[in-house]
Amino acid sequence: NALLCNTFFTIPSAKLTQRELMGRDKSLPERSTRGKRLKQAVDDEEDEADNAFWNQEFFKEEVVDDDYKTESEPEDQVDTDFDDDEEEDDDEEIVVKDDEPRKKALKPPGYKPKPKPKPKPKPKLEEDDEYVEEEGDEEEEEDEEGEGAVPKPAKPRPEPVVYVAPTLRRSTVAKVAEAQRERQYKEKSIRRRAHGSGNSNWRPLTQQEMLAEAALNEIENTRSLKALLAQEEETKRKAQVVKKKNTGPSVKFKSRKGPDGFERSTLELVNTLVPPSWMQHSYAPLPPDKPTCAITGLSARYSDPLTHVPFANTLAFKRLRTGVGPLPLTLQQELVRHHFEEVHSQQQPGQHRTPLVVQLRAQKQRTEDLAEKARALAAVAAASLEAPEPLPQGPTVDVMALVVDAHRCIMAGA
Repeated sequence: NALLCNTFFTIPSAKLTQRELMGRDKSLPERSTRGKRLKQAVDDEEDEADNAFWNQEFFKEEVVDDDYKTESEPEDQVDTDFDDDEEEDDDEEIVVKDDEPRKKALKPPGYKPKPKPKPKPKPKLEEDDEYVEEEGDEEEEEDEEGEGAVPKPAKPRPEPVVYVAPTLRRSTVAKVAEAQRERQYKEKSIRRRAHGSGNSNWRPLTQQEMLAEAALNEIENTRSLKALLAQEEETKRKAQVVKKKNTGPSVKFKSRKGPDGFERSTLELVNTLVPPSWMQHSYAPLPPDKPTCAITGLSARYSDPLTHVPFANTLAFKRLRTGVGPLPLTLQQELVRHHFEEVHSQQQPGQHRTPLVVQLRAQKQRTEDLAEKARALAAVAAASLEAPEPLPQGPTVDVMALVVDAHRCIMAGA
């Protein structure tokens, strides 16, 4: 650390220019252990990846495969000089040692080492040679024992390596046998046709006979062709879709452009004299009759849930429930006339009409005047101790109340 600090942080006494500072060597000093741990970690990681990839179940070979059979093959014949030594010049090998350590080759994740070649089977030696070798070994052992050496244990005799050819599957063997049988059958049939049987009277046809056979074949082929064409025509006729024509009554719609440039459409009746129902003139059904109020004679907008009698306003509803009965005919006519006047005034918005608030105030004033007049009459009757005469039933109060109710109904409907 001290060396590094002195190397990188020493300030020179003389002032250096920026170009000289840029040109100075900034490389680290050499060190033999630089990157050794990182390289070792990378190599270990690569080895683990290779082992994990090649140790999968997919790459493991099956120990027993019943469908796979082997066929015995004859042993290879090896020349007698197979085990002889080669020339002395070829035996010399030049070994060049590199002083530099070799770098470990980087392997890809899916790298698989090449399988080592299998050793060639050794040829079987003759029994005489083996016997001679055994005798020589025994003599050497006896000499060593005589000299006082320690006896060596007898080496086990190595078993001869026999090469077994890979077998074929049962399905492959069956297919090969079947193909062989077919090939033999074809060869026999061809040979039989070519040579014929010994007792047959086969002979080549003459030109006249071949012409007669050709004429018969022509006739037969013509008949077969006509039958095939007829069958094809029948198939086409059955496959063809025939559109059914409508022979019943119908209506044709025609649209043409006239000489004046306008389009004219016409309807033509076919196979009928009476136009269909959708072409006949139809009229909208008449609207149902509006119910009329049994008390006031106006158009009823409501219906009493108890008596199911239609009524027009609250006054008519009260008279229905109290059982007073309908209004006089003249009063009903007055109400109807007033109602039509209100409708006519609403249809003409430009015409001036009295506001509803003013009408209500006037009605209230008239009611108060009538009440005051009734109280005055009651006071006079009490003073004279005479039976009071019945109050005049003027149509003003009822008419105005009915008018207000009718006006409210009209405004609500609008």
